[in-house]
Amino acid sequence: MLSDFKDSTKNKMKKVSSKQAKKNRELKKLKEALNCECFICKKYGSDFAHILPKSIFPEHYTDPRNLVILCRSCHNKYDNNLTFRQQQTELFKKASEIDKLGAIRYFKKY
Repeated sequence: MLSDFKDSTKNKMKKVSSKQAKKNRELKKLKEALNCECFICKKYGSDFAHILPKSIFPEHYTDPRNLVILCRSCHNKYDNNLTFRQQQTELFKKASEIDKLGAIRYFKKY
């Protein structure tokens, strides 16, 4: 029974390409270098967040300037609430240093 479970679990595990595995290792090192304080509210944070999201700006995926630690609450609001995101002037500044036009587009600062 246990061997059947292991076999079925093994077959369902997502395979990661060597390129993605390398990116994951880079991100892990970057996360370890940051403190565990939410960039926004200064409470304990453990979420590794992209200022400019990797889904829209994959070219900045492993750029250390594009990564911050956020608490779960701030991370959810940052990703899903445009008004909240627009209030984060320090994150907008950081995003602008990486990609000015991308920051304007993502924060919808026209």
